[in-house]
Amino acid sequence: MTLIRAATLSVLLAAFFAGAGCAKKPIETAAVAPGPDAREVEIASRKERVLQQLAVCESGSWGPHSNRIVGSRGAYHGRFQYTPRTYITFQQRRDGTVLTVQEAIEAAQDYEKAASLTSWVMFEHGETWHWPLCNRKLGLTAKVREINAL
Repeated sequence: MTLIRAATLSVLLAAFFAGAGCAKKPIETAAVAPGPDAREVEIASRKERVLQQLAVCESGSWGPHSNRIVGSRGAYHGRFQYTPRTYITFQQRRDGTVLTVQEAIEAAQDYEKAASLTSWVMFEHGETWHWPLCNRKLGLTAKVREINAL
């Protein structure tokens, strides 16, 4: 009788422990934000092309570069040829960040930072006149107006 109780007890314990962790939980799915739609992708692509054209017009090429890009005897910096004062002013208008002259020069040399700021100036404020020669040559004002209308 003791043998039967021991066997029964071990079977019951095994069933208990096996069944305790087997309750099926519902499958959890993470909420994923939908990606950009075709219109947003087209707008971003067109903005990027305009920024690339401006950088090429201002400094000869676009994108990150390992060498420092300086124009007009050190007055202009980076692909978009910012003066430190102009970069400081735009950055402060954009988000309140106050940069030193050296920080502004470094940021102007960083293509991604400078392109982001340039995009904000041109597409958020429509200020293409900061690049007068390239504005006329590329028709920036019309391109920005057209993209912003999309």
